[in-house]
Amino acid sequence: MMPQFEPFADNLVNLLPPTLSEAVLAASLPGLREGPQDDRLIQLLNKSSDLSWGGLSDASERLLRSALWLLAGDLDRSHSISQEIETSNGSFWHGIMHRREADFSNAKYWFRRVGHHPVFQIISDQSGRDYVDPFAFVDACQHAIEKECDESLAICGRIQWIEWQALTLHCVE
Repeated sequence: MMPQFEPFADNLVNLLPPTLSEAVLAASLPGLREGPQDDRLIQLLNKSSDLSWGGLSDASERLLRSALWLLAGDLDRSHSISQEIETSNGSFWHGIMHRREADFSNAKYWFRRVGHHPVFQIISDQSGRDYVDPFAFVDACQHAIEKECDESLAICGRIQWIEWQALTLHCVE
């Protein structure tokens, strides 16, 4: 299934470079684990020196690259970027990456490093309060994956997409 931006994140279309915005909207929704790999987005990111980043600061560009590699399904590349960013936003992307690789205790470690983050409330509001906090969400994802519960997998996938949009918007605004 291809993602669509939620109304709260519609502005991402204007904030992302046009070629990236098109690639994001054409990508598959990210899984709760590794993959699926999105070849178009990967090819675009591999040629990122050709991209216009729309005047983003170096810090915002690095955060966006980490986010896009996660969306593309390349957790290793996202990890190599996020682990070098010693901010709450970098720790947030780092935590998401470890949650997706099913290293749940390490994900929680990184979410502890995030501390209080304004995106948590946005995710909660946009998910209809299905999201309580990052630690409960890590537990919910772990449960959904281990029990292979389709309903829980769908709920967690929806929340994860909201999380990606909210954090990406926060990082590029």
